Amino acid sequence: MIDVGILDRGASAPLHEQLAHGIRAAVLAGRARGGDVVPSTRALAADLGLARGTVVAAYEILVGEGYLVSRPGGGTTVADIPRAPSVAPTASAPVDVAEAAPVVDLRPGRPGTAGVVDAAWRSAWRRASALEVAPDVTDVTGDPALRAAIAAHLARTRGLAVAPDEVIVTAGTSDAMLLTLLALAPRGPRLRVGIENPGYPRVRSLLDRLGAQAVPIPVRLATGLDLDALEAHRDLDAVIVTPHHHYPLGSRWDAAARSRVLGWAARSGTVVVEDDYDSEFPHGRVPLPPLHLLDPAGVVSIGTLSKVLSPALRCGWIVATGVLRDRLVAAREDLDPTVSQVQQHALALYLAEGALARHTARRRRDYRHRRRLLLDAFAGVDGVTLTATDGGLHAVVLLDDAPPASERAVVDALAARGILVSPLSGYAVPGTAVDLPVGIVFGYAEPSTPALMEAVGRIISVARNAARVDPDTV
Repeated sequence: MIDVGILDRGASAPLHEQLAHGIRAAVLAGRARGGDVVPSTRALAADLGLARGTVVAAYEILVGEGYLVSRPGGGTTVADIPRAPSVAPTASAPVDVAEAAPVVDLRPGRPGTAGVVDAAWRSAWRRASALEVAPDVTDVTGDPALRAAIAAHLARTRGLAVAPDEVIVTAGTSDAMLLTLLALAPRGPRLRVGIENPGYPRVRSLLDRLGAQAVPIPVRLATGLDLDALEAHRDLDAVIVTPHHHYPLGSRWDAAARSRVLGWAARSGTVVVEDDYDSEFPHGRVPLPPLHLLDPAGVVSIGTLSKVLSPALRCGWIVATGVLRDRLVAAREDLDPTVSQVQQHALALYLAEGALARHTARRRRDYRHRRRLLLDAFAGVDGVTLTATDGGLHAVVLLDDAPPASERAVVDALAARGILVSPLSGYAVPGTAVDLPVGIVFGYAEPSTPALMEAVGRIISVARNAARVDPDTV
């Protein structure tokens, strides 16, 4: 019987989180050691007088965090991890670069992939690979079963009443963006597209490759997209936005902003391209409806499985209706589909049988726990502010009152300590006057929780020093 501490049924924290905390503490204290077999979920539930589902949920959290290892047919064991990792080193305990940990890649965009390959995943791929190979692609918009599964997924998670014919399967967000841009009809000599500044750097790269003109629209840290600046433009062919969770500052549009933007787009004849990423992980707030729900004819909505499963999977979708949908299909016909039929068959089974929903629920619990750890670690740290944590898988660390040169110095100092993060200034359009504070952006979903918190301790130490000393000494 593993020592899990005291479970308080009257506490506000759910029992599965209390149980996970107790087992985690036992692992970190050395009371449960690497390789030790933990009780089965059924046995531990009986010992503690809990529902088996409570123990299953706790084990899922700990497997996702890296404290436990689950092997099909081999039971669940304690992971072999360093004891008592440091969460927040003090300023008087400088990091010894010579003893730096292996590289921890905290650059944004990397979800946790633990638990993806489970029985449902293997079953879906096994059945898909057993199907006869078609002699040719019969539907350029994607496998009908997958499009139907995506439509049902969007109805359940985003409230969209989408017909399968309005779904076009793509190889992730970049492919969806490229296809959408190619399908637009410019009103002038070249395409003019409004983009968020700061915003997703790859959008700028795609526009540059196509010879289109990117028109930066400021995004403020406190207030989000500058709607006055957007409405000043009357000649944009399209605008690309992240209304649910701005990347990377984390703001979102309220109902008034959504209505205002859609009204402007209708008056100016501008197509709104909605990148509806991170909607699966709203931490402590109710998801707002996608723009496509409010204006199906004027909004192209883009989604992906990258943040739920993995960017390496390369699968996403576009939702569009009417003329926009017809243009997108024509562009897809010219370029050919980009996702293999075997993969589409497998994902159709995986989604339709509820496996994606179950996996997402597990990841959501894990990411919310990690977010709480981050908030606790950064609480009360002088000169440093943690923000952009109300959704998604990344956070922004602002260096209060630090000189601009500190940003690169912090990124380089962390890299020397084996921690890879992104500079906040790298998301701004080069050569534009953007009101951005000094900061860094990091993801918190991919590494094990012990590795993450060890890295966070070093981030806090370096960032705190940078906020009060000359950048050359960071």
